[in-house]
Amino acid sequence: MINHTQESLEEFAAVIRELSGTAEEIARIEEEKASAATDKRHYLMDSFIQEEQASILKLRGLEQRRLRLADALGWKSLTFRQILEKADPAEASFLNPVFLDLERQLKRLGNAREASERILGTRIHELEVILARKQGGSYDNTGNVSLNAPPHSKLHDKYV
Repeated sequence: MINHTQESLEEFAAVIRELSGTAEEIARIEEEKASAATDKRHYLMDSFIQEEQASILKLRGLEQRRLRLADALGWKSLTFRQILEKADPAEASFLNPVFLDLERQLKRLGNAREASERILGTRIHELEVILARKQGGSYDNTGNVSLNAPPHSKLHDKYV
């Protein structure tokens, strides 16, 4: 490897490590959101969302840097697997653990996001049911909320 390529490769790997760290950070936030929702500590959500938005902006910036560096290394629009196939053996052995760590963090992020969305969806539904009851509405056995009064509420206590 020539010196310029070595420096670019090291910078590329550093950006991948930063991407991995940022994905780990976002996964942690998602896990904390899920935990807060599970424990009905909804007042914490705003700070989690703000922290997550900042991390997502950081992630986007890192991704742009990664794309520029990949282009400079001749890897424009290649997947990580394709990069490992195209790189010489020394480069591939240097990059493989970095790519594996990023892949692991992205899987963790995907799982955390899925769990968080599921728990938040459940909590939102619970709040909708509570609001519907307060407004005189109801919900059916399938979980659909209706603001119309249930049919039995139109009946009055009358002796026949």
